[in-house]
Amino acid sequence: MNLQQLKSLVAIYENNSFSAAADKVSLSHSAISLQIRTLEEEFGQKLFDRSTRPAKLTPTGKATALAAQKALKMVNTVKLIGSGLQHRDQISFGVVPTETQHFLPVVLRELQQHQTGLRIRVKSGLSGMLALQVLNLDLDFAILTAPITALPELQVQELVIEPLYVIFPKHIQPDTDEAILSSQPFIAFENMTWMGHQVSARLQARGIQVNEIMEVDSLDAIEKMVREGFGVSIVPQRFLAPPLEEHLNLVPFCTPQETRRLVLIHRAGEEADLPIASIQKIISDRIETRTTPSLS
Repeated sequence: MNLQQLKSLVAIYENNSFSAAADKVSLSHSAISLQIRTLEEEFGQKLFDRSTRPAKLTPTGKATALAAQKALKMVNTVKLIGSGLQHRDQISFGVVPTETQHFLPVVLRELQQHQTGLRIRVKSGLSGMLALQVLNLDLDFAILTAPITALPELQVQELVIEPLYVIFPKHIQPDTDEAILSSQPFIAFENMTWMGHQVSARLQARGIQVNEIMEVDSLDAIEKMVREGFGVSIVPQRFLAPPLEEHLNLVPFCTPQETRRLVLIHRAGEEADLPIASIQKIISDRIETRTTPSLS
């Protein structure tokens, strides 16, 4: 097995065609076919089902192609480091959508000031999806809500704790969180998110029955709908966002108060090669200087 064979296998997987893959790696169709047959003989496994036209990857073939894809990315990283090139002239990271409006711009500004000419690629998505992309080498790191299960092969570093509140319109008088949640229409944050799952599990554990009228995937939209009187909800006081009490009434959710933890995840052993310390300093500086009691 050699790198060229792995490149050919990955090219077929990514292009869904032997012919397109041959063009991609600058080989003839027959040469790339020979490489695949050589791999199959070495592995003792069929990587392609040739009973169909075009030939399709077998389950073993697909798993092998995905593993080869990761291996080639790591080989490229080794080459860059060994040649003395600054491969972190560009970084890619993910962030949950709830932090794109207030937290992300601050991080981007500080990262660019810290390293002039740094090219940055940012991807927004749900925590679970971003964690998988870091694990698969598609992202260098990600800022997301704390996982509900362990993440093998990944390092998790806590960035900030965001307290959860029951929010309701100004015309509704404050009461206990249970009384408000039980008596008013409830706007739920998307249950597929880790925070949505956390809130749902906590409501169930406390035996609180809510009248859910809708499920929304945007905290900004939820806060606006609550202000307009559509119902009540449970949201975090997001880091660097304006205080919730400016436009809403609120009471802490649960006793002790439930929180959402923002964490930074990355692959093990890559701390020195990522701007992790810069991001942590950004957060610590903001925490020290902010005066809003909600995040104290």
